Formats: sequence, structure tokens, C-alpha cells
Amino acid sequence: MRPMKGTTKAMANLYYDKDADLSLIQQKKVAIIGYGSQGHAHALNLRDSGVSVVIGLPPGSASRAKAQNDGVTVKTPAEAAAWADVIMILAPDTRQPKLYKEAIEPNLTPGKTLMFAHGFNIRFGAIKPPKTVDVSMIAPKAPGHRVREVFVEGAGTPALLAVEQDATGQAIGVCLPSEVNDLTWPRLPGAALDP
Repeated sequence: MRPMKGTTKAMANLYYDKDADLSLIQQKKVAIIGYGSQGHAHALNLRDSGVSVVIGLPPGSASRAKAQNDGVTVKTPAEAAAWADVIMILAPDTRQPKLYKEAIEPNLTPGKTLMFAHGFNIRFGAIKPPKTVDVSMIAPKAPGHRVREVFVEGAGTPALLAVEQDATGQAIGVCLPSEVNDLTWPRLPGAALDP
């Protein structure tokens, strides 16, 4: 990517459905940690796109029954992280560091992908993943209920994509189809995940 003339900042790359290889994410097991506004939309959209998905929630979570009623498998966050190739943390930012330390970090083996919908904890160093995993962000620019509605209608919402670490050389390839159906991804290096 080249900077705009007269600046040192690069313009965004735009990605569309044609740029994504859905088979890359369909070959992975995906854990969605959290089942709130974004968690349910990501999980159900991925499931309906042929991806193997589980939800990671604490045993006492009120969202467990909702996720089970929606037909997705629910495990504890640690079990989900151990099972998955791709771990998407969609719990509130304030809870993520403790959740990461206790349930996810012990299960981050080389080659896994750690994803976020917001780069706060990566940007400010509250979560420091090992260099052997991919770290990326896909942030839909709509609330979760709208992301799901538009997907069911056969379309998509815009999203931001950023890659902090590309240990496998496939970080963008795995990230792109994580939100499918005519989404536009402006890749913003440094905007969300780079300190």
C-alpha cells in the first residue's frame, strides 16, 4: 500500500466478497467468546456460512440459554479456546484482559488466530499475544442485530479490518471471510491495532 502524495499515511484497501476465499475459514474451527450484540451475529453468520462454530461463555452466563436456543454449541471460554483454530473475543473490553489471561492465553498454540472487533486491548497492551499466533480485527460498522439482519437478507455491512501479527502468512485470508456477503473492508494499518 502506498501513502497518499504529500503524506506518510497510506490509503485504505477495499475488499469485497470476490476477494475472500470462504473455504479458508470453513476449514477452521471458530470460537466466539461472548454472545452479546456482536457475538451472536458473528456466530450465526459464520455458522450459516458453513463454518464450525462454538460459543465460549462462563457457566453462569445468562447468554448460555440464548446461544443454545439459537442452535450453537456452548462451552466454557477455556474449552472453546482449546478446541478452536480461530478465537474471536467479543466480550466487553473491560473483561477481556482477565478472560484472556485465564482462559485463552493457556490455549493459544502456534498457528492459531486471535481476533477482535475492537483493538483497544491490543493497542494499549492489556493483551499481549505470543508472536506465534495471528492477531487481527474485523469490526463491523453496524450493531450486531443489524449485521445479522442484513446477512439474512443476503447482503452485508461495511467493516474495518486490521492485522497486528501475521505469524502464519494467512491472517488477511482468514480474516476476510469472517464477515461474509458483500462487505467492504478498508484495511487500516496502524489505525486500530498498531501502537
